[in-house]
Amino acid sequence: MTRRRSWLVAISALLLLVAGAAAFHVFQSPKDLRTSVNIEKADLGIPGITKVYNATVTNFDGKPVRITRCDFMDDTMSPGTMVAYAIQRWDKQNQRWEEVVGTSTKTFCHPYPLGIVRATLVRRWLWPGQSLEIGEEATAARDGLQIGDKARFVIFTATPGDYSSSVATEPFVIDEHPTTDADLRVRH
Repeated sequence: MTRRRSWLVAISALLLLVAGAAAFHVFQSPKDLRTSVNIEKADLGIPGITKVYNATVTNFDGKPVRITRCDFMDDTMSPGTMVAYAIQRWDKQNQRWEEVVGTSTKTFCHPYPLGIVRATLVRRWLWPGQSLEIGEEATAARDGLQIGDKARFVIFTATPGDYSSSVATEPFVIDEHPTTDADLRVRH
C-alpha cells in the first residue's frame, strides 16, 4: 500500500508539474496580443503639434495573459494604469527599427512632479477581450522624429525595456513637427 501511494503521489506531482509548465507557457505568450494606435486631435500648447497618440494592447485569445503594468495615482488623485513602451523609428539606410524613446525599470512607473504621485509596478492578468494603454502622448514632438519618418510603438509585456517580451504596433507616419517663431518667420 505504501509503494502504491508513493507512485500515485509521484505521478500526481509529475502531472501537476507538466500542467503548471504548460499553463505558464500558454499564459506568458504574447502571441495572442494585438496592438493598435489611436491618433486624435488635441491642443497641448506645443506650437505645430495638433495630435496625440495612444497605443493599446488587447488580449484576443481565450486565455488570460500576465502583463506587467503600472498602477498609479495621478496629481488629481485619480487612479490609472499604463504599460511600458518604447518608440522606434525606421532607419531606411540601415533597414532596421531604432529606438527613439525607451523605458526601463529605472525610468518606468515612478512618481514625478505634476504627474504621478504614487506608482506601483505590478504583474497582473490581462483577461480575454481586455485592453491596456500606454497613455496619450505627443509622439511627433519627440526629439529624433521628423516629418515623413515611419514610427511605431513597442509595448513591453514583462520587464520594461525587455524586447524579447514585447509586441509592436503597425507603423505610422509622422506628419507634423513642433514649430518655433523662427519657423514661422521663414514661411512668411
